[in-house]
Amino acid sequence: MPNRDALLHITDLHFWEIVWNPLRLLGKRFLGNLNVALRRNQEFHTERAETTADALAATGISTVFAGGDFTSTSTDREFEMAAAFLRTLAGRGLRVLAIPGNHDRYTFTSARRRRFERYLGEFLPAELPCRVDLPGGTPFLLLPGAQPNVLSSCGRIHGRDIERTAELLSACPPGPVLVGAHYPLLPEAPGYETPPLRRLRNAEALRQALGGSGRTILHIAGHVHRASYVQDPQYPGLWHATTDALFFERSGAKRRGMFTEIQVSEDRFDLCRHVFDGAWRRTGA
Repeated sequence: MPNRDALLHITDLHFWEIVWNPLRLLGKRFLGNLNVALRRNQEFHTERAETTADALAATGISTVFAGGDFTSTSTDREFEMAAAFLRTLAGRGLRVLAIPGNHDRYTFTSARRRRFERYLGEFLPAELPCRVDLPGGTPFLLLPGAQPNVLSSCGRIHGRDIERTAELLSACPPGPVLVGAHYPLLPEAPGYETPPLRRLRNAEALRQALGGSGRTILHIAGHVHRASYVQDPQYPGLWHATTDALFFERSGAKRRGMFTEIQVSEDRFDLCRHVFDGAWRRTGA
């Protein structure tokens, strides 16, 4: 059956800067900055931004879902770099839909000052949860979940947002529906296992709302820095996909930077991965 729509998924970009000013390292940001200095700056190769933009545009797919964690510790400079990258994508004719991840709400100050909205708000289509339609008419629901925490990286989706998601879902026309979020719904799947302090609170209630609808749904997420694609064990119409971090590469590790291409037909979803191995290459699911 011919495809009716397509979407590109990128996530966990983690643009980074090392902060040296001790006055900017109070609270949680001290630990995050230490992580950037010791590890992230060697694992997240954001210098590939230009070639990655070329690879995304070369797919011929017009819509990119950028699923959060654009920054490492939600500094202004990190947001500036992320905004420049997303504008590069837009400059290549791509429609970019962006939602925040937990690293974009890394501190209570960054959340209170709405840094994500200030720097990336032009790519946030509406207040979350919201619905946008892909060029072929496939409904795409974008969900909230990121929040600041003292130490953990937990997310939370509130009951009112689950109710609103159910309302949006019930108003969708017949056919498959895409749902985009930062956090996965399943605490574990082939390819990853999420520790309790990194999970989405109220995920099970959201899963029941989606799976119990009887619709054919693909829930797309990031956060876990792993790739997976699995049918829900309880709800046959609900599928779960995660994508690895866009710019990731660790010396000696098999994992490489990744983005996902999603093809939507009348009754199913087909996924393939684009993996960086010296150049971007299209692989299977």
